[in-house]
Amino acid sequence: MLRSVIGGMKGVEAGSRGGATIRRLALLAAVLAISCTASAVRAAKLADVFSSGELSGLELAPVGPALASTVAATYPVASASSSVTYVFDPNTETFERQTRVLGPIIGERAETIGQGQIALGLSYSHVDVSTINGDDLGDLVNLPSIRGHVVSFAVPGGLHLADGRFTSYLPVHVRVNIDVEADIATPGVTYGLTRDLDVNLTVPIIRTFVGVKTLEQVPDPRLPQFALPPGDANTQTRDRSAFARATGFGDVLLRGKYVLLRERPVDLAAGLGVSFPSGERDDFHGTGDYRVQPQLIVSRVIGDRFEPLLNLGVDVNADAVDRSVLRWAVGATAKIAGPLTGAVVFLGRNEFAAQSDKISAPFFFQIERNDIYDASLGLRLLFAEGGVISANAIVPLNDDGLRADVIPTFEVQYSFSGPAW
Repeated sequence: MLRSVIGGMKGVEAGSRGGATIRRLALLAAVLAISCTASAVRAAKLADVFSSGELSGLELAPVGPALASTVAATYPVASASSSVTYVFDPNTETFERQTRVLGPIIGERAETIGQGQIALGLSYSHVDVSTINGDDLGDLVNLPSIRGHVVSFAVPGGLHLADGRFTSYLPVHVRVNIDVEADIATPGVTYGLTRDLDVNLTVPIIRTFVGVKTLEQVPDPRLPQFALPPGDANTQTRDRSAFARATGFGDVLLRGKYVLLRERPVDLAAGLGVSFPSGERDDFHGTGDYRVQPQLIVSRVIGDRFEPLLNLGVDVNADAVDRSVLRWAVGATAKIAGPLTGAVVFLGRNEFAAQSDKISAPFFFQIERNDIYDASLGLRLLFAEGGVISANAIVPLNDDGLRADVIPTFEVQYSFSGPAW
């Protein structure tokens, strides 16, 4: 049966033409047999799509684990800070909502929700990964050779090239369209344990899709030394594809925030998050690692209408510390008109090292250490006193890493008084 291999370019040797016609007919029959099989398969895990039988031998197998280690890092995480805050009024002995600027959608502010107050939220994001290190995932092309090796098909019995040389394999020119999408529904709850301490629990539910389509040309026209005689039956062009879908929980995130200073001259809080590897990494639902996320949060409400913020933290990979990440955010929220608030936050993610092992034979792309910069633009609208609806877009500001053209996020949140401890 025809199968894909990595062939050394030194494997071409001179030889006899005897039996060439029979070998070519056998090869053509094998090609037709494979071409008549189903054009799409369902893999056990999304990462397995790239090594499934339909795509085996095209040197795509390393792509699956590489993407599985990095895709979940592109998912947005909504703010743990409540949109609205409450303060205790000793005159009425009740908590009153502060009529100030609403909190950020992405990024954190130092203000807490208020003792005994609860904020329930549900957000939805759609991530359609489109590029890696600036290369279009919809049009990846294999390198013609790496260290003298090529993506190739083994030819049982061998054949003769146009110049009379004998070869046991033919190199392949492969164009690949990789489609990686995720729909993320994230319920979350924030509770004010004290006036200065909030806790938040976020449990994402993720539906992911991976589709791969290839267009292959044999032999690779970029390697003229492998040219076949005119009309040779081994010259071929064909399409193949595979896909998979999966639904499950993502990485559960538990966060806490404690206010250290109030209006001196800024609000300063310390945050700590713990991300649990509850999401299946090979289905692109999670990172597969425990992560500890300490950060400092600085903000200050000015004139009840404007609130600048600064976040600085480290996402510590407890399973591989060298793959930790420095994260920061700087921006502001401001009242636009009446109950409408706008937010602009710039986000940074500076990796200490590549978040996945390098691909040993990077025919399509390589995993690199990246510095990632995004802009988060959003609107929030207050309704029914404690209700807030939000719309946000995260837009990349550079090409590094695995990126979507834009990540839209929508959120509904409602805050109310709960039992105080």
